[in-house]
Amino acid sequence: MHKLLLISISLLAVVLLALAAALSLAIEDRPRIERQVTLTPEHIGRAKRIIDAHRYWVRPGMLAAANITSSDVDLAANYLAHRFGKGSAQVILADGNAVIHLSLPMATIPINGYINLAASVMEVDGKPQLQSVQVGKLMLPDVLTQALALQFMDWLRQSDEYKAGLDSLKRIKLSRNELSIVYRWAGGFSKGMRASIIDKQERERLLHYQSILAANSIRNEAVIPLSEILPPLVRVAAARSVNGGDALAENRAAILVVAFHVLGVSLKRILPEAANWPRAAPQNITLDGRDDFAKHFMASAAIAAYADTMLSDAIGLYKEIEDSLHGSGFSFNDIAADRAGTKFGEKAVISEASALQLQHRVVSGLKDADLMPLWSDLPEFMSAMEFKQRFGGIDTPAYQGMMQKIEQRVAALRVLQ
Repeated sequence: MHKLLLISISLLAVVLLALAAALSLAIEDRPRIERQVTLTPEHIGRAKRIIDAHRYWVRPGMLAAANITSSDVDLAANYLAHRFGKGSAQVILADGNAVIHLSLPMATIPINGYINLAASVMEVDGKPQLQSVQVGKLMLPDVLTQALALQFMDWLRQSDEYKAGLDSLKRIKLSRNELSIVYRWAGGFSKGMRASIIDKQERERLLHYQSILAANSIRNEAVIPLSEILPPLVRVAAARSVNGGDALAENRAAILVVAFHVLGVSLKRILPEAANWPRAAPQNITLDGRDDFAKHFMASAAIAAYADTMLSDAIGLYKEIEDSLHGSGFSFNDIAADRAGTKFGEKAVISEASALQLQHRVVSGLKDADLMPLWSDLPEFMSAMEFKQRFGGIDTPAYQGMMQKIEQRVAALRVLQ
Protein backbone atom coordinates (compact mmCIF):
# COMPACT_ATOMS: atom_id res chain seq x y z
CA MET A 1 0.00 0.00 0.00
CA HIS A 2 2.82 2.36 0.93
CA LYS A 3 4.60 1.55 -2.35
CA LEU A 4 1.41 2.23 -4.38
CA LEU A 5 1.02 5.60 -2.68
CA LEU A 6 4.61 6.54 -3.53
CA ILE A 7 4.05 5.56 -7.19
CA SER A 8 0.85 7.64 -7.33
CA ILE A 9 2.58 10.67 -5.84
CA SER A 10 5.47 10.27 -8.26
CA LEU A 11 3.12 10.08 -11.26
CA LEU A 12 1.26 13.17 -10.07
CA ALA A 13 4.52 15.04 -9.67
CA VAL A 14 5.58 14.03 -13.19
CA VAL A 15 2.24 15.23 -14.61
CA LEU A 16 2.49 18.55 -12.75
CA LEU A 17 6.05 19.06 -13.93
CA ALA A 18 5.01 18.28 -17.50
CA LEU A 19 2.16 20.78 -17.27
CA ALA A 20 4.48 23.40 -15.81
CA ALA A 21 6.98 22.78 -18.61
CA ALA A 22 4.24 23.02 -21.24
CA LEU A 23 2.98 26.29 -19.74
CA SER A 24 6.48 27.74 -19.67
CA LEU A 25 6.84 26.94 -23.36
CA ALA A 26 3.34 28.05 -24.32
CA ILE A 27 3.14 31.37 -22.44
CA GLU A 28 5.54 34.12 -23.47
CA ASP A 29 6.45 37.50 -22.03
CA ARG A 30 5.41 39.59 -25.03
CA PRO A 31 3.17 39.34 -28.07
CA ARG A 32 4.69 38.25 -31.36
CA ILE A 33 1.94 40.08 -33.25
CA GLU A 34 1.11 43.62 -32.17
CA ARG A 35 -0.96 45.57 -34.70
CA GLN A 36 -3.37 48.45 -34.67
CA VAL A 37 -6.80 48.13 -36.27
CA THR A 38 -7.89 50.73 -38.82
CA LEU A 39 -11.35 50.55 -40.36
CA THR A 40 -12.01 52.87 -43.28
CA PRO A 41 -15.14 53.66 -45.33
CA GLU A 42 -13.64 51.60 -48.15
CA HIS A 43 -13.57 48.53 -45.89
CA ILE A 44 -17.21 49.06 -44.92
CA GLY A 45 -18.12 49.59 -48.57
CA ARG A 46 -16.54 46.31 -49.67
CA ALA A 47 -18.27 44.40 -46.87
CA LYS A 48 -21.58 46.00 -47.79
CA ARG A 49 -21.20 45.02 -51.45
CA ILE A 50 -20.71 41.37 -50.48
CA ILE A 51 -23.76 41.48 -48.22
CA ASP A 52 -25.85 43.30 -50.83
CA ALA A 53 -24.90 40.77 -53.51
CA HIS A 54 -26.20 38.02 -51.25
CA ARG A 55 -29.37 39.90 -50.28
CA TYR A 56 -30.41 40.94 -53.76
CA TRP A 57 -29.17 38.15 -56.01
CA VAL A 58 -28.97 34.91 -54.05
CA ARG A 59 -32.16 32.86 -53.84
CA PRO A 60 -32.91 29.71 -51.80
CA GLY A 61 -31.20 26.70 -53.33
CA MET A 62 -28.77 28.78 -55.38
CA LEU A 63 -25.07 28.06 -55.45
CA ALA A 64 -23.27 31.34 -54.77
CA ALA A 65 -19.76 32.60 -54.13
CA ALA A 66 -18.34 35.32 -51.90
CA ASN A 67 -14.86 36.57 -52.77
CA ILE A 68 -12.99 38.37 -50.00
CA THR A 69 -9.65 40.03 -50.65
CA SER A 70 -6.66 38.78 -48.69
CA SER A 71 -6.23 42.20 -47.05
CA ASP A 72 -9.86 42.17 -45.86
CA VAL A 73 -9.48 38.65 -44.45
CA ASP A 74 -6.43 39.87 -42.54
CA LEU A 75 -8.25 42.99 -41.35
CA ALA A 76 -11.29 41.00 -40.17
CA ALA A 77 -9.12 38.59 -38.19
CA ASN A 78 -7.19 41.43 -36.54
CA TYR A 79 -10.40 43.33 -35.77
CA LEU A 80 -12.00 40.26 -34.12
CA ALA A 81 -8.84 39.53 -32.09
CA HIS A 82 -8.76 43.14 -30.93
CA ARG A 83 -12.50 43.31 -30.26
CA PHE A 84 -12.96 40.07 -28.33
CA GLY A 85 -9.51 39.26 -26.98
CA LYS A 86 -7.74 42.64 -26.79
CA GLY A 87 -5.03 41.11 -28.92
CA SER A 88 -3.79 41.06 -32.50
CA ALA A 89 -3.95 38.67 -35.42
CA GLN A 90 -2.47 38.27 -38.87
CA VAL A 91 -3.65 36.05 -41.72
CA ILE A 92 -1.34 35.45 -44.69
CA LEU A 93 -3.01 33.80 -47.67
CA ALA A 94 -1.14 31.89 -50.34
CA ASP A 95 -2.16 29.57 -53.15
CA GLY A 96 -3.81 26.61 -51.44
CA ASN A 97 -2.83 27.47 -47.88
CA ALA A 98 -2.91 30.10 -45.16
CA VAL A 99 -0.87 30.95 -42.08
CA ILE A 100 -2.62 32.41 -39.05
CA HIS A 101 -0.81 34.25 -36.25
CA LEU A 102 -2.63 35.24 -33.07
CA SER A 103 -1.40 37.00 -29.91
CA LEU A 104 -3.71 37.31 -26.92
CA PRO A 105 -2.97 38.59 -23.40
CA MET A 106 -3.61 36.18 -20.54
CA ALA A 107 -6.61 38.07 -19.21
CA THR A 108 -8.80 35.22 -17.96
CA ILE A 109 -6.33 33.62 -15.55
CA PRO A 110 -3.95 35.28 -13.08
CA ILE A 111 -0.81 34.72 -15.17
CA ASN A 112 1.14 37.51 -16.80
CA GLY A 113 2.08 36.90 -20.39
CA TYR A 114 0.72 36.19 -23.83
CA ILE A 115 -0.55 33.27 -25.81
CA ASN A 116 1.15 33.41 -29.20
CA LEU A 117 -0.40 30.96 -31.63
CA ALA A 118 0.72 30.10 -35.14
CA ALA A 119 -1.36 27.73 -37.26
CA SER A 120 -1.17 26.59 -40.85
CA VAL A 121 -4.23 25.65 -42.87
CA MET A 122 -4.25 23.86 -46.21
CA GLU A 123 -6.94 23.53 -48.84
CA VAL A 124 -7.79 19.82 -49.14
CA ASP A 125 -10.60 18.74 -51.47
CA GLY A 126 -12.08 22.21 -51.37
CA LYS A 127 -12.17 22.42 -47.57
CA PRO A 128 -9.71 24.00 -45.10
CA GLN A 129 -7.74 21.49 -43.06
CA LEU A 130 -5.60 22.35 -40.04
CA GLN A 131 -2.05 21.16 -40.60
CA SER A 132 0.04 22.39 -37.68
CA VAL A 133 -0.30 24.44 -34.52
CA GLN A 134 2.41 26.06 -32.43
CA VAL A 135 1.64 27.77 -29.12
CA GLY A 136 4.57 29.90 -28.05
CA LYS A 137 7.60 27.62 -28.25
CA LEU A 138 5.44 24.51 -27.91
CA MET A 139 4.79 22.64 -31.18
CA LEU A 140 1.73 20.42 -30.89
CA PRO A 141 2.11 16.90 -32.34
CA ASP A 142 0.23 16.42 -35.62
CA VAL A 143 -1.90 13.66 -34.10
CA LEU A 144 -3.02 16.00 -31.31
CA THR A 145 -3.62 18.85 -33.78
CA GLN A 146 -5.88 16.71 -35.96
CA ALA A 147 -7.72 15.32 -32.94
CA LEU A 148 -8.37 18.83 -31.61
CA ALA A 149 -9.57 19.97 -35.05
CA LEU A 150 -12.04 17.07 -35.26
CA GLN A 151 -13.25 17.71 -31.72
CA PHE A 152 -13.76 21.39 -32.51
CA MET A 153 -15.81 20.57 -35.60
CA ASP A 154 -17.94 18.13 -33.58
CA TRP A 155 -18.53 20.85 -31.00
CA LEU A 156 -19.61 23.30 -33.70
CA ARG A 157 -22.05 20.81 -35.18
CA GLN A 158 -23.81 20.44 -31.84
CA SER A 159 -25.14 23.98 -32.37
CA ASP A 160 -27.92 24.33 -34.97
CA GLU A 161 -26.67 27.65 -36.32
CA TYR A 162 -23.06 26.51 -36.78
CA LYS A 163 -24.14 23.17 -38.23
CA ALA A 164 -26.35 24.92 -40.80
CA GLY A 165 -23.48 27.22 -41.73
CA LEU A 166 -21.04 24.35 -42.13
CA ASP A 167 -23.51 22.33 -44.18
CA SER A 168 -24.05 25.27 -46.55
CA LEU A 169 -20.32 25.49 -47.36
CA LYS A 170 -19.46 23.65 -50.57
CA ARG A 171 -15.96 24.83 -51.31
CA ILE A 172 -13.34 27.17 -49.93
CA LYS A 173 -10.49 28.23 -52.19
CA LEU A 174 -7.37 29.88 -50.82
CA SER A 175 -5.19 32.02 -53.05
CA ARG A 176 -2.66 34.78 -52.62
CA ASN A 177 -5.19 37.46 -53.58
CA GLU A 178 -8.45 36.30 -52.06
CA LEU A 179 -10.51 33.84 -50.08
CA SER A 180 -13.34 32.40 -52.18
CA ILE A 181 -16.29 30.83 -50.38
CA VAL A 182 -18.79 28.82 -52.42
CA TYR A 183 -22.04 28.06 -50.60
CA ARG A 184 -25.57 26.89 -51.24
CA TRP A 185 -28.09 29.21 -49.58
CA ALA A 186 -30.82 27.28 -47.80
CA GLY A 187 -33.20 30.22 -47.68
CA GLY A 188 -32.69 32.20 -44.49
CA PHE A 189 -31.82 31.70 -40.87
CA SER A 190 -34.05 29.58 -38.72
CA LYS A 191 -35.78 31.09 -35.73
CA GLY A 192 -33.56 29.07 -33.44
CA MET A 193 -30.44 30.36 -35.16
CA ARG A 194 -31.46 33.99 -34.78
CA ALA A 195 -32.70 33.57 -31.23
CA SER A 196 -29.50 31.85 -30.14
CA ILE A 197 -27.55 35.04 -30.86
CA ILE A 198 -29.34 36.71 -27.92
CA ASP A 199 -29.27 34.87 -24.60
CA LYS A 200 -32.23 34.42 -22.27
CA GLN A 201 -31.31 37.27 -19.92
CA GLU A 202 -30.89 39.69 -22.81
CA ARG A 203 -34.25 38.68 -24.27
CA GLU A 204 -35.87 39.36 -20.91
CA ARG A 205 -34.32 42.81 -20.79
CA LEU A 206 -35.39 43.63 -24.33
CA LEU A 207 -38.97 42.52 -23.62
CA HIS A 208 -39.05 44.64 -20.46
CA TYR A 209 -37.94 47.82 -22.24
CA GLN A 210 -40.10 47.11 -25.28
CA SER A 211 -43.14 46.83 -23.02
CA ILE A 212 -42.36 50.17 -21.38
CA LEU A 213 -41.75 51.83 -24.74
CA ALA A 214 -45.01 50.46 -26.15
CA ALA A 215 -47.03 51.72 -23.17
CA ASN A 216 -45.40 55.16 -23.35
CA SER A 217 -45.91 55.46 -27.12
CA ILE A 218 -49.68 55.19 -26.73
CA ARG A 219 -49.74 58.11 -24.28
CA ASN A 220 -47.26 60.32 -26.16
CA GLU A 221 -47.61 62.44 -29.28
CA ALA A 222 -46.98 61.09 -32.77
CA VAL A 223 -44.05 63.51 -33.10
CA ILE A 224 -41.76 63.49 -30.08
CA PRO A 225 -38.15 64.54 -29.31
CA LEU A 226 -35.58 61.86 -28.59
CA SER A 227 -34.87 63.63 -25.29
CA GLU A 228 -38.37 62.61 -24.14
CA ILE A 229 -38.11 59.00 -25.36
CA LEU A 230 -34.87 58.09 -23.59
CA PRO A 231 -35.41 59.16 -19.93
CA PRO A 232 -38.29 56.76 -19.01
CA LEU A 233 -36.34 53.74 -20.21
CA VAL A 234 -33.03 54.87 -18.73
CA ARG A 235 -34.80 55.56 -15.44
CA VAL A 236 -35.87 51.90 -15.37
CA ALA A 237 -32.33 50.86 -16.36
CA ALA A 238 -30.97 52.83 -13.40
CA ALA A 239 -33.42 51.17 -11.01
CA ARG A 240 -32.54 47.70 -12.30
CA SER A 241 -28.81 48.45 -12.06
CA VAL A 242 -28.78 48.87 -8.28
CA ASN A 243 -28.16 46.05 -5.81
CA GLY A 244 -25.70 44.16 -7.97
CA GLY A 245 -27.48 44.68 -11.28
CA ASP A 246 -25.62 44.91 -14.57
CA ALA A 247 -25.74 48.58 -15.59
CA LEU A 248 -23.89 47.93 -18.86
CA ALA A 249 -26.34 45.23 -19.96
CA GLU A 250 -29.35 47.33 -18.95
CA ASN A 251 -28.04 50.31 -20.93
CA ARG A 252 -27.39 48.17 -24.00
CA ALA A 253 -30.89 46.73 -24.00
CA ALA A 254 -32.56 50.13 -23.52
CA ILE A 255 -30.47 51.68 -26.32
CA LEU A 256 -31.25 48.84 -28.72
CA VAL A 257 -35.01 49.03 -28.11
CA VAL A 258 -35.02 52.81 -28.66
CA ALA A 259 -32.80 52.49 -31.75
CA PHE A 260 -35.15 50.01 -33.42
CA HIS A 261 -38.15 52.20 -32.56
CA VAL A 262 -36.49 55.34 -33.94
CA LEU A 263 -35.53 53.53 -37.14
CA GLY A 264 -39.04 52.10 -37.50
CA VAL A 265 -37.78 48.50 -37.50
CA SER A 266 -39.33 45.65 -35.50
CA LEU A 267 -37.19 43.69 -33.07
CA LYS A 268 -38.51 40.52 -34.70
CA ARG A 269 -35.87 41.13 -37.38
CA ILE A 270 -33.27 39.86 -34.90
CA LEU A 271 -35.53 38.01 -32.45
CA PRO A 272 -38.55 36.16 -33.95
CA GLU A 273 -40.40 35.88 -30.63
CA ALA A 274 -40.58 39.69 -30.51
CA ALA A 275 -43.42 39.44 -33.05
CA ASN A 276 -45.65 38.61 -30.07
CA TRP A 277 -44.34 41.40 -27.84
CA PRO A 278 -46.23 44.64 -27.18
CA ARG A 279 -46.00 46.91 -30.21
CA ALA A 280 -45.13 50.57 -29.95
CA ALA A 281 -47.36 53.04 -31.77
CA PRO A 282 -45.64 54.60 -34.80
CA GLN A 283 -43.88 57.83 -33.88
CA ASN A 284 -41.75 60.37 -35.69
CA ILE A 285 -38.85 60.89 -33.30
CA THR A 286 -36.72 63.96 -33.78
CA LEU A 287 -33.44 65.31 -32.47
CA ASP A 288 -33.16 69.08 -32.49
CA GLY A 289 -36.17 69.14 -34.80
CA ARG A 290 -34.90 66.62 -37.37
CA ASP A 291 -35.79 62.95 -37.58
CA ASP A 292 -32.65 62.12 -39.60
CA PHE A 293 -30.50 63.28 -36.69
CA ALA A 294 -32.40 60.96 -34.32
CA LYS A 295 -31.81 58.02 -36.67
CA HIS A 296 -28.09 58.79 -37.04
CA PHE A 297 -27.70 59.23 -33.28
CA MET A 298 -29.47 56.05 -32.19
CA ALA A 299 -28.05 53.81 -34.93
CA SER A 300 -24.52 54.90 -33.96
CA ALA A 301 -25.28 54.52 -30.25
CA ALA A 302 -26.53 50.96 -30.74
CA ILE A 303 -23.53 49.97 -32.87
CA ALA A 304 -21.11 51.43 -30.32
CA ALA A 305 -22.93 49.78 -27.40
CA TYR A 306 -23.01 46.33 -28.98
CA ALA A 307 -19.86 46.46 -31.11
CA ASP A 308 -17.39 49.28 -30.70
CA THR A 309 -16.64 52.90 -31.50
CA MET A 310 -14.30 52.19 -34.41
CA LEU A 311 -16.94 50.21 -36.31
CA SER A 312 -19.60 52.84 -35.62
CA ASP A 313 -17.37 55.66 -36.89
CA ALA A 314 -16.44 53.82 -40.08
CA ILE A 315 -20.07 53.01 -40.89
CA GLY A 316 -21.14 56.61 -40.28
CA LEU A 317 -18.45 58.04 -42.53
CA TYR A 318 -19.17 55.44 -45.22
CA LYS A 319 -22.82 56.47 -45.29
CA GLU A 320 -21.92 60.13 -45.77
CA ILE A 321 -19.59 59.32 -48.65
CA GLU A 322 -22.31 57.19 -50.25
CA ASP A 323 -24.79 60.05 -49.82
CA SER A 324 -22.41 62.44 -51.53
CA LEU A 325 -22.34 60.11 -54.54
CA HIS A 326 -25.90 58.83 -54.76
CA GLY A 327 -28.08 60.33 -52.06
CA SER A 328 -28.78 63.60 -50.29
CA GLY A 329 -25.13 64.62 -50.18
CA PHE A 330 -22.25 64.65 -47.70
CA SER A 331 -23.34 66.32 -44.47
CA PHE A 332 -21.05 67.21 -41.58
CA ASN A 333 -24.08 67.71 -39.34
CA ASP A 334 -25.04 64.05 -39.93
CA ILE A 335 -21.51 63.11 -38.89
CA ALA A 336 -21.98 65.26 -35.77
CA ALA A 337 -25.11 63.22 -34.94
CA ASP A 338 -23.18 60.00 -35.65
CA ARG A 339 -20.31 61.02 -33.38
CA ALA A 340 -22.64 62.15 -30.59
CA GLY A 341 -24.51 58.85 -30.76
CA THR A 342 -21.28 56.87 -30.84
CA LYS A 343 -19.96 58.64 -27.74
CA PHE A 344 -23.31 58.13 -26.01
CA GLY A 345 -23.24 54.39 -26.73
CA GLU A 346 -19.60 54.16 -25.72
CA LYS A 347 -20.16 55.94 -22.41
CA ALA A 348 -23.16 53.68 -21.71
CA VAL A 349 -21.03 50.52 -21.65
CA ILE A 350 -17.35 51.40 -21.26
CA SER A 351 -17.36 50.75 -17.50
CA GLU A 352 -19.73 50.34 -14.57
CA ALA A 353 -18.97 53.84 -13.28
CA SER A 354 -19.50 55.37 -16.72
CA ALA A 355 -22.76 53.45 -17.23
CA LEU A 356 -24.18 54.66 -13.91
CA GLN A 357 -23.00 58.21 -14.56
CA LEU A 358 -24.77 58.29 -17.93
CA GLN A 359 -27.97 57.01 -16.32
CA HIS A 360 -27.80 59.84 -13.79
CA ARG A 361 -27.24 62.45 -16.51
CA VAL A 362 -30.23 61.24 -18.54
CA VAL A 363 -32.75 60.93 -15.72
CA SER A 364 -31.77 64.21 -14.04
CA GLY A 365 -33.22 66.16 -16.94
CA LEU A 366 -32.54 65.83 -20.64
CA LYS A 367 -32.85 68.25 -23.54
CA ASP A 368 -32.06 67.80 -27.20
CA ALA A 369 -29.13 70.19 -26.78
CA ASP A 370 -27.63 67.68 -24.33
CA LEU A 371 -27.54 65.05 -27.09
CA MET A 372 -26.88 66.99 -30.31
CA PRO A 373 -24.08 69.55 -30.65
CA LEU A 374 -24.44 72.85 -32.45
CA TRP A 375 -24.76 72.01 -36.14
CA SER A 376 -26.36 74.91 -38.01
CA ASP A 377 -23.00 76.21 -39.31
CA LEU A 378 -21.81 72.79 -40.54
CA PRO A 379 -21.88 72.17 -44.33
CA GLU A 380 -24.43 69.66 -45.56
CA PHE A 381 -25.97 68.21 -48.73
CA MET A 382 -22.65 68.42 -50.61
CA SER A 383 -22.30 66.44 -53.82
CA ALA A 384 -19.10 64.48 -54.36
CA MET A 385 -17.79 67.25 -56.62
CA GLU A 386 -18.61 70.01 -54.13
CA PHE A 387 -17.09 68.05 -51.26
CA LYS A 388 -13.87 67.56 -53.22
CA GLN A 389 -13.71 71.22 -54.21
CA ARG A 390 -14.23 72.45 -50.65
CA PHE A 391 -12.36 69.83 -48.63
CA GLY A 392 -10.28 67.78 -51.07
CA GLY A 393 -10.86 64.47 -49.29
CA ILE A 394 -10.97 62.88 -45.86
CA ASP A 395 -7.20 63.10 -45.32
CA THR A 396 -6.82 66.85 -45.89
CA PRO A 397 -6.23 69.55 -43.22
CA ALA A 398 -9.57 71.17 -44.14
CA TYR A 399 -11.50 67.98 -43.46
CA GLN A 400 -9.53 67.19 -40.31
CA GLY A 401 -10.15 70.72 -39.03
CA MET A 402 -13.89 70.28 -39.50
CA MET A 403 -13.79 66.92 -37.69
CA GLN A 404 -11.82 68.46 -34.82
CA LYS A 405 -14.49 71.15 -34.46
CA ILE A 406 -17.19 68.46 -34.33
CA GLU A 407 -15.25 66.41 -31.77
CA GLN A 408 -14.85 69.43 -29.51
CA ARG A 409 -18.55 70.18 -29.65
CA VAL A 410 -19.50 66.55 -28.99
CA ALA A 411 -17.10 66.33 -26.04
CA ALA A 412 -18.79 69.38 -24.48
CA LEU A 413 -22.27 67.79 -24.44
CA ARG A 414 -23.68 67.69 -20.90
CA VAL A 415 -24.81 64.07 -21.13
CA LEU A 416 -21.25 62.97 -21.80
CA GLN A 417 -19.65 64.80 -18.89
